[in-house]
Amino acid sequence: MRLYRLIDGCCEPHRQLDALYSSLEEAIADAVEWLEQGWQETGLDALFALIGVEVCAANGDWRTCRLPMPLLTPLLCPLPVPVRAALS
Repeated sequence: MRLYRLIDGCCEPHRQLDALYSSLEEAIADAVEWLEQGWQETGLDALFALIGVEVCAANGDWRTCRLPMPLLTPLLCPLPVPVRAALS
């Protein structure tokens, strides 16, 4: 079984999300949930919002499989308004 862990913007094990995960999807889901709960309110450095993932190799070394990057990004353009809503 492979194990995954989250890393911060400095490629160090993430201090707030310090857990081992059985899948990449589980690790990302936990990180997204933490971000959606408002990490900004904790007063942490923005580097903690950059999240990557490492996988444990067979020899016990950790290898980066996803570089730290923002998981939640704002839209670059507004969503289109549905036609029915625009006519109301």
